[in-house]
Amino acid sequence: MYDYNEACPISMAASVVCERWTLQIIREMFFGSTRYTEIQKYIPNISPSLLRNRLRFLEEQGLVIRKRSASGNRYEYHLTASGKALAPVLTEMGKWGIRWSADCMTEKQNTAAGLARDLASALKIDELPSCDTVIRIELTDVAESPTRYIHVRDEKAQVCDTDLGFEVDVYLTATLKTMTKIWYGELDVRAAVRDDLLKVSGAPVYSRTIGRWLGISSFTTDNPTFTPA
Repeated sequence: MYDYNEACPISMAASVVCERWTLQIIREMFFGSTRYTEIQKYIPNISPSLLRNRLRFLEEQGLVIRKRSASGNRYEYHLTASGKALAPVLTEMGKWGIRWSADCMTEKQNTAAGLARDLASALKIDELPSCDTVIRIELTDVAESPTRYIHVRDEKAQVCDTDLGFEVDVYLTATLKTMTKIWYGELDVRAAVRDDLLKVSGAPVYSRTIGRWLGISSFTTDNPTFTPA
């Protein structure tokens, strides 16, 4: 931890949360990741040793608490009250990033797992043609695990990496870059379909209404929110 040696609350906060990858780890915990392997999955560019060091540091600083899982065979990481209090900080950083620092952002690396998780979290479930829906996403430029499933049951959306055998209601086929542009509002989903950048197949009612039920990042709207999972 870098000590700025200033009697300043901004410097004190920066000494804790501005270490490399720290805010990204906290971001993933807000999204519901509690296990080391889950955090590693969504931040693939961080080395395992650095991730362990950062989690240990956040635990020492009181932002994270490590607890045994219910099964008792592994540890889980949870945000404490001080960690959860960073929600408005992350929200404002996301708003600032979209408005002032987003040039070429969608040209940078995104992950298939992270994109599917984001799309699932933003689905407008009440706009879906059926309360029970299976969406299959095929990312044509992803070599490893290009297929993801979003299962909507009991008004909740969950992501799955494997086919569980349920009938698929709608298939979305595009590149990861195209879906990332749609997610961040750079590309309208209807324009993507019209220009054949996104193929939508399955029950016709899903194709006709995709503009209503496929949500985009809240940071592209006037009222973004970043709340604990």
